[in-house]
Amino acid sequence: MTDLPFDESETMYDYVITVPGQGAHRPGMLDSWLTEAPSAQELLDDWSEITEFDLLAASRDTVALSDTAVAQPLITAAALLSLERLRTRLDPPHSRVLYAGHSVGELAAAAGAGYLTPATAIALARARGEAMSDACAMAPTGMAAFMPSKRNGAPDESITDAIHAGGLSVANWNGSHQFVAAGPLAAVEAFTADPPPGMRVVRLEVAGAFHSSAMAPARESFARAVAEAPFQTPDSAMLGNRDGALVAGPGDLRQRLVTQLISAVRWDLCAESIVQHSSAEALHIELAPAGPLTKLAQRARPEARTLALRAAEDLDRVPALVGSGA
Repeated sequence: MTDLPFDESETMYDYVITVPGQGAHRPGMLDSWLTEAPSAQELLDDWSEITEFDLLAASRDTVALSDTAVAQPLITAAALLSLERLRTRLDPPHSRVLYAGHSVGELAAAAGAGYLTPATAIALARARGEAMSDACAMAPTGMAAFMPSKRNGAPDESITDAIHAGGLSVANWNGSHQFVAAGPLAAVEAFTADPPPGMRVVRLEVAGAFHSSAMAPARESFARAVAEAPFQTPDSAMLGNRDGALVAGPGDLRQRLVTQLISAVRWDLCAESIVQHSSAEALHIELAPAGPLTKLAQRARPEARTLALRAAEDLDRVPALVGSGA
């Protein structure tokens, strides 16, 4: 049962547009999207007023980028600027596009699908980042990436069992045998110092244990921001990263955005849904600051046509990709 004006359940989408989450950002990630795009600078000025800091200056500042409250609206801004430019090259019917976002990437995906205006997405990213930053300050927590070692790699079940046995929870099920664990910093450091047999463990440079119970203190303030934000009837379909299911409308999305703070990101299930709901010739486009989701898509579906928008120059590939099938 949905409160959408269209039935997306049986649709096969020709375009899949995804948005990465925190960790994909990098210094200077906004610069190329402002070149020869006066309207982009105007948008960025407007969004800077909403966030109450200079987004462009912060995007060039390595120290500022390490702050969750800054990084999340910046990631959202980069995605939305790249989407604006993409639509000048490629503007398929809304009914043919499927959106999905990883963690904070859901806000830009929701704006692309039409649930939110870009300004509302930026405002919610700022509120989300601030709430999560405050939660991170309450206790020393962290995250680490787990994957099989190159030789005699452990199976997925052994990796998740080890994570739980070590006092952590699985925060991201990314697919392609990649997991991110979250929890007490001491447990994260113990794993990175002495990884279990058959596993590689890499500590992530994040402020705390995202998508775990450590983020519970962030729920109240972010839920208030979500409740007060204007949501709209969407033009396009969107997947929820908690379970890979199609979002059933504005009410469903509101609940998902809040619950997501303490729920694992199931990108593995999103990838399965993308295969289920997109045509074999579908064009998979990852918005800026792109990279990680395209790599996962290529591993899960080697034959897929993919485009990662790391910089504005990547748009030059659009005509050839569109001409080859979608």
